[in-house]
Amino acid sequence: MKFSLVNVVMLLMIMELNWMAQVSAKPLTSPEMFDNGPAPIIAIKQEIDKVTVVVLLEGVMGVVSSAVLASSCKALEGNYPISVNVDGVINKPETNVAKITSPGNPESLVLKATINSANSFLGKSIKIRQAKSSKLKQTVVSEFTSVASINHELTLLSMSSDAKALGQNGIQSSYQKQLIQHYYQAQSKDNKTQYILGWGAVSVSKAGYPVNQFWSRFKADRANGQLKRIILQEDRVVGTSFCRIVVDGSVDIAKESEAEKKKSIVYKGMLMITRSPPHEELTLLNEF
Repeated sequence: MKFSLVNVVMLLMIMELNWMAQVSAKPLTSPEMFDNGPAPIIAIKQEIDKVTVVVLLEGVMGVVSSAVLASSCKALEGNYPISVNVDGVINKPETNVAKITSPGNPESLVLKATINSANSFLGKSIKIRQAKSSKLKQTVVSEFTSVASINHELTLLSMSSDAKALGQNGIQSSYQKQLIQHYYQAQSKDNKTQYILGWGAVSVSKAGYPVNQFWSRFKADRANGQLKRIILQEDRVVGTSFCRIVVDGSVDIAKESEAEKKKSIVYKGMLMITRSPPHEELTLLNEF
């Protein structure tokens, strides 16, 4: 019996899907605080500049999710330095910026956030827009936009993103991402460290049709109201292969600008894309 290349590829895909089903047989569970049903809303106090850092990092995750669906997790696997610089000024996107440096590409992929005036009762809205067409490795991504809405208590984030990316077939297609995430506060066992934790779900679509689903997690520690380390992690739970997207970095305060007379927050870290199973040990999330 002869097998064509197409037959071999299809057989390998079926074998991988069966393997995924076996490895992922363990159910994904929400944090213990949800065991008895909806958790109480306890407001999180955080300034708009720090909220914008988180939203821009979620924007980075949105760009990557679209690129992964367009070209595959294998094609984008690797480490990418990222940086975020935010001063929290309303309607001034040029001072609220995230950059992804892709290996082999001289120009960074740049995202800018426009912070809208807060609604004193309903919450906050932040819009993100890609500065210009850029690449993640060899995958061209353009026209990325996103709208993030955060409730007044800073406990619930809803984020809708759109992008265009060049797929493996050489055709540019449209991609969409929907994120819904809940944030809550927790103390370390020794009560020395306060955390902001997040848990949610992601849907990634092509031309409006859902294709991938990710499990989303977030962790940040803070002292005296200042964020110190922030990790975002998404694990693909529906799709053709395993894929884990992680952003890990530290927050610092930049020196006061002589021109603006205003301090800004600087986040520096690494974007890591790997083909890891959802239940593989969460080393980074568990180490602090």
